[in-house]
Amino acid sequence: MALLVSLLAGTGALTACSSSGSSSEDSFDPELTDKELLGVYLENALYYYELGEYDRCEDQARRALEIDPKNEHFLLIYGRCRVRRGTAADIQAAIDIFEQHPNPDDFRVQESWGTAVERKGKFYEEASIGVRDGSRPTDAPDRGARADELLEEAHGFWRDAEAHYSRALVLRSGSPEALGGLVRTSALLGEFEQSIEHARDLIDSIKSSQRLVANQLEDDEISADRESSLFKDKRENRRFEIKARLHIATLLRQLGRLNEAVDEFDEIIYLEPEFAEAYSLKSQLLFDLGEYMKARTAITKFIELKARTAEFEDPAIRRAYDLQDRCNRAIGS
Repeated sequence: MALLVSLLAGTGALTACSSSGSSSEDSFDPELTDKELLGVYLENALYYYELGEYDRCEDQARRALEIDPKNEHFLLIYGRCRVRRGTAADIQAAIDIFEQHPNPDDFRVQESWGTAVERKGKFYEEASIGVRDGSRPTDAPDRGARADELLEEAHGFWRDAEAHYSRALVLRSGSPEALGGLVRTSALLGEFEQSIEHARDLIDSIKSSQRLVANQLEDDEISADRESSLFKDKRENRRFEIKARLHIATLLRQLGRLNEAVDEFDEIIYLEPEFAEAYSLKSQLLFDLGEYMKARTAITKFIELKARTAEFEDPAIRRAYDLQDRCNRAIGS
């Protein structure tokens, strides 16, 4: 479920708006009160946000804020739209909005604020890389020193983002968005053990959500639409768990904990048996561990799955055959 859907309980069905010439939001009943207009704007904004039409969503929020400039729901929506757009100017605008938000104790404000600050840190990291490799102009006499300064500023933003995500977790325990933010920022800061810990907490949260979904699916009186929505949630939860486990496996490999990384790929394959890349990555780990028979089994399964959709000359297929050949040689020797 999209986070913004829960902004305001009891808003009723979302309003379907025309996409032709004059949209429905431009033709409201002139007799509507400000309160009624705000309700329509909210429904429309949430509808557009769900569709990913952030310009139209932002327009609805802007109209509402002309009526009620301090409305915390529309300030949050407006800020999240700017974050979604993602340009440097949009990110700074979002940060300005969240800094002045009337309800900083709303966990969604803290999550969104953290996301905006995290993205600002990424801009500084990209600038640091550009200055260091010469692809970005600078007036600084020492490119290396300037690159270090920019990277240090990026780290400062990521520390701020961590604080916002942590605050969001205090306000709403187990929030997947806040946990995901901590997974990312701790990894960006090189705090791999902490990132793994946060990722495992995220997986626990996902599993809790999956149990709730399973319980609701057992309801004999569930509607077809609700059942379809729950199955979609179940698929999305599984996808998020796979991403979290891939992240854990990647960090475990960097930490030299290869056996634990293999265990994560076993969990991933259990969740998604047709995920070809999982077999390839697992095979590489097993080869490095000297488990050549198991490595050959895994890479052979990768080739079988990948061959269904890829050409023989696909670089991934060629690399897989090369690894398979190395496994055979190692086994033979």
